[in-house]
Amino acid sequence: MPIEGFASSAIIDQLTHVLTSLSADDRKKEVNKTKAVYAFQVTNAKGKHFFVVDLKQAGKVTDGASEAEAAKGQPKPDITITIDDGTFVRISEGKTTAAGEFMSGKVKIKGNMMLGMKLEPLLKRFKKLAESLPAAPAAKAPVADEASGAAAQEIAVKGYEGSVVIAQIAQVLGADEAKRQSVLKSTNAIFQIDLNGPQGVKSWVLNLKPGASAADVVVPGTAAQNKKTAGV
Repeated sequence: MPIEGFASSAIIDQLTHVLTSLSADDRKKEVNKTKAVYAFQVTNAKGKHFFVVDLKQAGKVTDGASEAEAAKGQPKPDITITIDDGTFVRISEGKTTAAGEFMSGKVKIKGNMMLGMKLEPLLKRFKKLAESLPAAPAAKAPVADEASGAAAQEIAVKGYEGSVVIAQIAQVLGADEAKRQSVLKSTNAIFQIDLNGPQGVKSWVLNLKPGASAADVVVPGTAAQNKKTAGV
């Protein structure tokens, strides 16, 4: 469904291609890996376009010029992501991160924030699936983040996809003092994030309170273990 003026519609096309090309059994397996409905409001200089990706029930993609049109016949979204067209493309190509753009205000999330943190792994997974299909459109391989430091690598845990994004948040906030203090001032909260994975539940604390150092802004473990009181 190429949408004139929206380069990111190619990303949605790829999701559609994969879901329609897979067998019913394989499509169900992919749906069961995600179990969520993503709604996207993509903006550019000409206006907005809406997409809904059902990875919870039927495994289908719809779009429309309005939110209601895109959502017709789809389950209620678990997350709505508002993003500009160029940023969406850059995230899909690995040129920037969803976490970084969220912190800068270019990506807005309504609903389950944890699903937003899983956006990049989701796009990467579907790119690999598309590449395995005979008629799949050519897709550029994601660019590895060469700037990942030792701290970010320690935060990311194999088998816990969301931890990669948590590590990216640590990297973004740790690398830019001015940006970190701006985010801390506007957020002023401590979050505990719990992820299920092959070793059970693992936790991370996001300390977004003013004055938090680069080393303290994201730490593994629960709020209690880190002697902090989480707001959520």
